[in-house]
Amino acid sequence: MDKLTPLKPVPSLCAVAAVLLIWFVIPVPEGVAPNAWHLLALFIGTIIAIIGKAMPIGAVSVVAIALVAITGVTNPGKPGAALEDALSGFSNQLIWLIGFSIMISFSLNKTGLGSRIGYYFISLFGKKTLGIAYALTLAELTLAPVTPSNTARGGGIIHPIMKSIADSFGSRPELNSSGKIGRYLALVNYNINPVSSAMFITATASNPLIVSLIAKGTGGSLELSWSMWALAALVPGLCSLAAIPLVLYLLYPPEIKSTPDAPRFAREKLTELGPVTLPEKITLGVFALLLVLWAGIPAMIFGPAWAGKPDHGGADRPGGAAGDRRAELGGRAEAQGGLGYGGVVLRAGHDGQFPRQAGAD
Repeated sequence: MDKLTPLKPVPSLCAVAAVLLIWFVIPVPEGVAPNAWHLLALFIGTIIAIIGKAMPIGAVSVVAIALVAITGVTNPGKPGAALEDALSGFSNQLIWLIGFSIMISFSLNKTGLGSRIGYYFISLFGKKTLGIAYALTLAELTLAPVTPSNTARGGGIIHPIMKSIADSFGSRPELNSSGKIGRYLALVNYNINPVSSAMFITATASNPLIVSLIAKGTGGSLELSWSMWALAALVPGLCSLAAIPLVLYLLYPPEIKSTPDAPRFAREKLTELGPVTLPEKITLGVFALLLVLWAGIPAMIFGPAWAGKPDHGGADRPGGAAGDRRAELGGRAEAQGGLGYGGVVLRAGHDGQFPRQAGAD
């Protein structure tokens, strides 16, 4: 049996003390509802517990959700409604996308597919240091459409490949030899990641939120599809990806310019991985299906009925756009365990909009 993660007493006591201090000692500021202030207390306590690693973040989140429901801060005197508020975040599409992004990153690492793609490009273009940089760029671009987490993609897949290449040349920070090749490749890895994240809606979890906000802000008249976003970002994205390795090569020139052994190293790694396995084929198939669905290809073939577009306008719902805004803030709050800025603002009785200036349309 795996050893259970122990509860760390000091961070736990600090979190509890912060909640009690804000809840019972510090007076509620003027203009803030008491339940919003109490929700803020739970939020700060949760953050302290996470930072102090009182428990694993999943356990802290479960405790936070339970406390929101038990204390009834979102709906005082209505336990059923408070429980519904605490659990409503699980219907948020953005949160499910983030969850799926974690699963996808696990599948790429577990099957070795991400490493295989990276080493394959290095085996083709890795004779020069600049070629290795472009190989990493191609790997990043290949994985971006189907990896809705730039952290998982850049830190969990591309970085280990980059690090193994740098280590093979003896380029390590602890040896004061990062200038050989490691620093340059690390900078390339760091800078290409946000560019690839901006090229596809599904390249990072915040992009769907941007699409949702645009749709709400325009009353549903402008709804960005996956293909529309990709086409708009294609040229600037490719130009940026083509320029970044070269610009960094000029600004931070590596000491090692020629890497004739890198393709051999990559081929050895591919040999260690062996032939493409069934799990890798299944993962590729799932990725292909995701791209087909995200790109809206079924709607192109079978008609608009297959588009599955959500309603962003809010015209047919109580409260209209304001109701949508409050629902969005509440969704963000509950998606974070019922806590967060959105929840505090929502429960304080605001819709998240700043007061408009006099005379504004």
